[in-house]
Amino acid sequence: MADIEFTCPNCDQVLEADEDMAGDTIECPACNVEISVPHPDDAGEEAGAECPNCGAPMEDGAVLCVECGFHTRLGRQIETDTE
Repeated sequence: MADIEFTCPNCDQVLEADEDMAGDTIECPACNVEISVPHPDDAGEEAGAECPNCGAPMEDGAVLCVECGFHTRLGRQIETDTE
């Protein structure tokens, strides 16, 4: 079985996973952020193109997901005060 090579969108660590893990959520061993293992055809996409928390598309270089509030550098969702 071929490996999938991809990059953690939070810390840019290069990771590998077996093809049968595509779509699974794993924890990056370098920064402990949960990320989805991309499908083999998606593995070549630029890091940060997808929110590691909800999978929503993110612009290159974006740090905050506008869909779920996940902050890629902090590795967690942030909350806002609407008052």
